[in-house]
Amino acid sequence: EGEEGPLEVYLCVQDSEVEVIVRDQGVGIRPRAPEPGLEVQGLGLSLIQTLSDRVEFLGGISQGTEVRMAFSLNGRADQWVRQTAPPSAEVRLPPGELVIAVSTGPLAAPVLGRVIAMLAARADFSLEGISEAQLVTDSLAANVPRVLVGDKIQLGIDSPAEELLVRVGPLQEGGANRIMDASALAELPPVLERLTKNHGVEGSPDGEILSLTLVNPE
Repeated sequence: EGEEGPLEVYLCVQDSEVEVIVRDQGVGIRPRAPEPGLEVQGLGLSLIQTLSDRVEFLGGISQGTEVRMAFSLNGRADQWVRQTAPPSAEVRLPPGELVIAVSTGPLAAPVLGRVIAMLAARADFSLEGISEAQLVTDSLAANVPRVLVGDKIQLGIDSPAEELLVRVGPLQEGGANRIMDASALAELPPVLERLTKNHGVEGSPDGEILSLTLVNPE
């Protein structure tokens, strides 16, 4: 209890709703949501029940926790998600303390931007640093779908002291360099090069992993 561990976040767009799944390997909580009318401990659980259309708590003591939240869409899901190829075989997630898998489409950029802003704030980034981190995820959301392996944008994020290490993948061969090049604007160097301290390519059984180190601007 109180120790750091992996946290997985998934976003799935279905026929008429968005389902968000959050999973950890912690000490666990009650395996189901409290009955209506019962007092809920903690602001987080109260907000989840208030804002979501459907919520389910899974797990048990020392078994970790999985929370499934559903939010209704205004209109059909095909208005929100671009048509993609059928899902391929399951691919490995990139390493990281926090792992995010987001469906491609218009929802990817705001979801990734919100997550990276929260993590940057926790790492004591300035407002300028948070804004730059969101520009990085905007660029990733726009360019990763062209070269990804599988059907979801997958990020693994670590938080060393005053930095964020973001790993994206797996990607097709040469995909990491294509993402970097695609972030160039006019005659300026690529956005991902200008807004990161370091960038590189790591190998994985399923394809390339693009690694980016974000730091607070001086």
